[in-house]
Amino acid sequence: MDRLPLNPVVEDILTMAVSEFAAHGLAGARVDAIAARTRTSKRMLYYHFGSKEGLYAAALDHAFRVVRHAEPDYDALPPMEALRAWTGFVFDAHLRHPEFVRMVMGENLVGGRFLREADGIQKLNRAGVEVPARILRRGQAEGSMRADVRAIDVYTNVIGLSFYFVSNRHTFSAIFEPGKDPQQAADERKHVIIDTIERQVTACQP
Repeated sequence: MDRLPLNPVVEDILTMAVSEFAAHGLAGARVDAIAARTRTSKRMLYYHFGSKEGLYAAALDHAFRVVRHAEPDYDALPPMEALRAWTGFVFDAHLRHPEFVRMVMGENLVGGRFLREADGIQKLNRAGVEVPARILRRGQAEGSMRADVRAIDVYTNVIGLSFYFVSNRHTFSAIFEPGKDPQQAADERKHVIIDTIERQVTACQP
């Protein structure tokens, strides 16, 4: 899903803000630190965003849009192949953007207060659910996918499994797979998730 182009200065601010808020949370992040890492001043940050909370809300929106950026069009693929491709894209997007995962974790710590007021993020996520919904409709129409599977359940499973891997990869690795190559672990988990989702939706053959 493409983003509207941003002023380069604003995009630089938001990128650094995501990094700072992801690392320290809303309470611990410092506007001074964000300003020091950008091509602007603390005064200009307040000019653009009004307050630390305004900057945080904009950074949260930016993090969601970055993780969804350049999502492919799956309509030309057969339904099951499209579902596997979409699942892989979601996993890879989370893996590429651990700062997004940390920001979402931080937002949960404040009760989702800013996300509830973020109409843009809510619309973006509702549009995200429509991707597996379209794939499911095609698969159900041809009989390859179960008629009782809901798009929101597929979406939740894919997001949840991908999010869990990124948010817990260090502790999981330390306990269950010490010494394992991180890329190998990611590749294996990606294939397991793809296969799990395929089994969830596959229609039983008579």
